[in-house]
Amino acid sequence: MAKAPERLAYGLRLYILAAVLAAPLGLLILRLWFVQVREGAKHVQEITRQSIRPIRLNAVRGRLLAADRSVLVDNDCRYELVFRVAEMRQRGKRRNTVIYILRRTLDFARLLGRLAPISEKTITLHLYVSPAVPLPVYTDLTPTEVAKIMELSPPVPGVSVETRAVRRYLQPAFASQTLGWVGRYRPEKTEEMDQYQAAYTGYEMRGRMGLESRYNTILAGEGGHRLVRVDPVGYVHEEIGVSRQPVNGRDLLLTLDPKAQVAANHALEGKHGAFVVVDVRSGAVLAMASSPTFALAEQTTETYEALKKRADMPMFNRAVDGNYAPGSIVKPLIALAALECGAIKPATTHNCTGRYRKYWLNIGCAKRWGHGKLDLVEAIKLSCNPYFMDAGIETKLENIQPVFAAAGFGRRPAIDLPSAARGLLPSREYALRARGPREPWGLADTAFISIGQGLSVLTPLQVAMYTAALANGGRIYRPFLVRSVLKANGGVWRNTAPVVESRLPVKPENLAVVRQGMHQVVSAEQGSGANARNEVIDLAGKTGSAEVTHRDRPKTKNTWFIAFGPFADPKYACAMVIEDGDSGGRTNAPRVKQFFIDWLGPPTPAE
Repeated sequence: MAKAPERLAYGLRLYILAAVLAAPLGLLILRLWFVQVREGAKHVQEITRQSIRPIRLNAVRGRLLAADRSVLVDNDCRYELVFRVAEMRQRGKRRNTVIYILRRTLDFARLLGRLAPISEKTITLHLYVSPAVPLPVYTDLTPTEVAKIMELSPPVPGVSVETRAVRRYLQPAFASQTLGWVGRYRPEKTEEMDQYQAAYTGYEMRGRMGLESRYNTILAGEGGHRLVRVDPVGYVHEEIGVSRQPVNGRDLLLTLDPKAQVAANHALEGKHGAFVVVDVRSGAVLAMASSPTFALAEQTTETYEALKKRADMPMFNRAVDGNYAPGSIVKPLIALAALECGAIKPATTHNCTGRYRKYWLNIGCAKRWGHGKLDLVEAIKLSCNPYFMDAGIETKLENIQPVFAAAGFGRRPAIDLPSAARGLLPSREYALRARGPREPWGLADTAFISIGQGLSVLTPLQVAMYTAALANGGRIYRPFLVRSVLKANGGVWRNTAPVVESRLPVKPENLAVVRQGMHQVVSAEQGSGANARNEVIDLAGKTGSAEVTHRDRPKTKNTWFIAFGPFADPKYACAMVIEDGDSGGRTNAPRVKQFFIDWLGPPTPAE
């Protein structure tokens, strides 16, 4: 009877042992099913992804066109010698391949009579980082050099002459700081670029300045890719085909008038300064010149570094980024503020004795012996400092500020460029921050900003926009450089519509008085800007000059001239600043006169 429990216990142990032995086997079978059946498709995809790689294909960059649709910036082809390192791979260690490629480099250097452009370090880095991408050796081959390479017999395996796109500038010094240029970069890290490994992306053109930078995405287009099969080390051993064709970049139709731009460049020749011309009815920039300038076609890595080090800063766009004290060109705005608040009337007179002596102030006029008794229109015509200092003090800062703010002081223009300076709106708060509580805003500050000195700073673009507002009835337009983005067939993809950013808070009758004074600045014999008078266009204008203090040399003056015309029906407005000038009337006005003659042509002979 005792044997039955023993047999039961023995059987139970057998069952337990069988279960223990079967459990791992079952788990193994379950895991195999999970890997091969449940996730099989995923693993196949990962294996394929490891052996098949997309290599990025760059699109053709869009062009920049002038307002008349003439081409300013296009694309050109350059011949370059490249090594396809996968086809030059040597047996054994990676260094064997490096030495082989270096020897072939020296062979071609002797053939072409040039220095070897790449080193052992360059080759090694390329093999580690991007072995699937061709290694560029010489990037600017001449037709003669191409012929020498093609005549090699037998050809060197893995060596080929290919073409690459480069920018071609049809007018090399045409608004260089505004157009900008491109450099060669690795593509930026984006969601679209996540599908590429660094080893399978070559260099692409990317805007480095100006419109090329601001509109880089539109100009660059969309890259495509071709598929290749690679070995475990990363070398390409089979071309599969193109899976997506690149989409070329779109062209930009600019507002720049080519004849006006050339004339603006000529107007600044030999001077440091800037010149901006705009359409008073829309804010479109017709010309934007900054001097000194440089030739885009000659831009290389070496010249770029040299330009950056030059003391005269040719790459600095003075037209949009240059901050200047405005001088007397603010007097039309002071006149408007004074008229609006009732501080003066058009017939209000002031006896200019050559100095302003009032409220314990003693500030000189540009005309040392004085202008005598004069009203508002005459004060604008002759640019009388005491008249406007007195008008400004009576107006008070609180009434000047709204007019200045509406005119754009202290507001960064929303122009389609990577940067634009905001200038400075004079205020008690800024004076407190800049000078501390011991020197608060005083009457002298109000007097000085009334003649464009002291705590007020503007850019030539800001000045051009408020000059346009004086011409068009008070509308401050948003400036723009790109009129349209074009489709591949030349049709319009997107237009830029004029935008009014603010309005001068002035009555039409007050604006009419100021405009009349500005007209006499040019048309009257004694007008401060009479040197701008010409037979091509009837201008209204205003001269200005502002003293600049230097640490290591005597004071100089930045001179200004602003103008709009034709006076009866204004279409254009302009602002010119010249560093280290004599006066706005003697330095700038003749240049503006010549600009309009060069641009709009000589007067039509009477029949």
